[in-house]
Amino acid sequence: MPRRMLSESGAVLVFVAVALSVGGYALGKVAARPVERAQAAVVDRLAAPVSMPPLPAAPHYPLSTPRAMSPPTGTVGGARFVADEAAPLGEPGLPVTVLVPRGTEWRCLVFRLPGTGAGTASTAEWECSEGSGDTTGQTTSLRVLLAPCPSPCDAEARAQLRPPFVDRPARAVDDTTWLADVLTPADGMGRRTLHLMMEHVWAAPAGLPGPGSPAQTLYVAARVTNWPDHRPTAEKILNSLRGQM
Repeated sequence: MPRRMLSESGAVLVFVAVALSVGGYALGKVAARPVERAQAAVVDRLAAPVSMPPLPAAPHYPLSTPRAMSPPTGTVGGARFVADEAAPLGEPGLPVTVLVPRGTEWRCLVFRLPGTGAGTASTAEWECSEGSGDTTGQTTSLRVLLAPCPSPCDAEARAQLRPPFVDRPARAVDDTTWLADVLTPADGMGRRTLHLMMEHVWAAPAGLPGPGSPAQTLYVAARVTNWPDHRPTAEKILNSLRGQM
């Protein structure tokens, strides 16, 4: 074979060898990338977790200090608490003081707060129930609404403010207080429920129902619910509420 042809064949072989070497290196890098990514993922999983910011605290009723109980000013008739029989409801932040039977456990849920939402700057609505969170069956409960009412807060104004949880009052106790009571039909077990309801027009002092509130006329709607046999307890709770207004 001529020397020139051998020289050219050798050059071709060298070129092919170099090409195969470079190509193999490139293929190796491409094949290695998924492995490198998997290794990086393992490292990420083993990294120390990033600390989570603390959860926000549950909102509280925006009153700095509980309002002191005022001397009773009136009652709705019926049973009333006697000395050492009742204690103020322990739930903080309610805009008025409510007495409940001493030794009972209560929990409250606030539906509306002063200063939240258009047109509700002085409106408050809440419900408190006797018993712990896992209590089953009927327990005594109290639901209350306080809302600004243009003076003199007549029947038409009260009708517009009246919430669904109270019925139209059936009888007047005085010039500013009206009552109604409803006994529900018997259920499948023959049990009935008592709803004792009150409407009241309150010339509230400054600071109610929230800090900085001016003196104003408030419409008050309240309902106590329990068993008919426990009507005296309902009357006592309603009288304790009316007595602070």
